[in-house]
Amino acid sequence: MIGFNIMNSTLISGILIWNDRKHGMFEQIMSGPFTRSHYILSNIFTIGIVGLVSASLIAAVGYPVFFDSVEFSLSTIPILVFGAITGSILFGSLASIISTRIHSSEGFNVIINTVFLFFAFVSTAFYPADGAPEPLRSAFYLNPLTYLVDVIRAGIFGNITEFVILEMLILVGIASVLFVIASKLLTKLDF
Repeated sequence: MIGFNIMNSTLISGILIWNDRKHGMFEQIMSGPFTRSHYILSNIFTIGIVGLVSASLIAAVGYPVFFDSVEFSLSTIPILVFGAITGSILFGSLASIISTRIHSSEGFNVIINTVFLFFAFVSTAFYPADGAPEPLRSAFYLNPLTYLVDVIRAGIFGNITEFVILEMLILVGIASVLFVIASKLLTKLDF
């Protein structure tokens, strides 16, 4: 649920861009001592905070349910923070990319909800890859939410393996690529 919620909370990124475009806020922001880079970084910073807060709330509420299995330590808490921040950047960048390419708020909502629903149900967020049939299992690993969920699970339950480290590297790679694309699209966007 933490990974799923991080993904959904990053909708804020796309919504911020749409509201700024619709209400002329971007022009007002740019009339101050701010650049487009400042705008992009503030957007990413916002979704990073939302991702961390939502992950913390879900972990705190869920702790009584799974406290017997939890293995928080000095090595697992940074993995949770890493997952929350990297996942927020990844899905926030994706929402930003979609919001820059779609010209209506209704189209943005339809596409982002469809994409995020696909990510949610073709991932290990609700069921493990081990028991899934082969075409579905392979599809899981084409989905960045699977990597986010696996990293967060490893952080909560202390199951840090070489495969989880590989998933962390893949998550950083995908998040970096999407962030660069989102930044380039946002700097070229006419608000």
